[in-house]
Amino acid sequence: MNVQSVHGNSEGLAQKGSEKRRTRAEKVGRLQYILQRIKLLEEKINQIDLRTRTMMAGLREWMSFEPGYIQKVACDDEADAQIITCLIDKGPWGILPSAIATELAGYGLKRWDITRRIQRMNRKLMKELGQKVAEKQGHKWALTGFARDAWGQTKREISREEENSSVSTSS
Repeated sequence: MNVQSVHGNSEGLAQKGSEKRRTRAEKVGRLQYILQRIKLLEEKINQIDLRTRTMMAGLREWMSFEPGYIQKVACDDEADAQIITCLIDKGPWGILPSAIATELAGYGLKRWDITRRIQRMNRKLMKELGQKVAEKQGHKWALTGFARDAWGQTKREISREEENSSVSTSS
């Protein structure tokens, strides 16, 4: 007994169902697909950054930050590091931006450049640690208590090391 198919195109239907479907990249275009994936990954990274900053905010009072880390976060170049050094040297009373500009004449900075750089460092440090590196006192800029504690702690450690080395050499 020979069985004939009632539908003459049943073989074509079977093949059509087994066709490979187009990928998302083929549907929207490879470049557009890559851009969508990058955007999705950036959103996930931003969520992780937010969680990390939230945890840091809760643990901040038990943490002490090294000056090297603060400089790494806040400073873009050597001029920024020198600005912080000038602020450290002047102590809690502060210094005028024009005085910093004259001390750093080799970098070719004007007083408004100094102010802009300090504000940028404050923004970067505020975003990362929730603290500022310098604050305005009248027309002058001075280190914040947070920065003074960080650099003051290292100065105390250095003086202790010098005392220990002088005691050990005299023994």
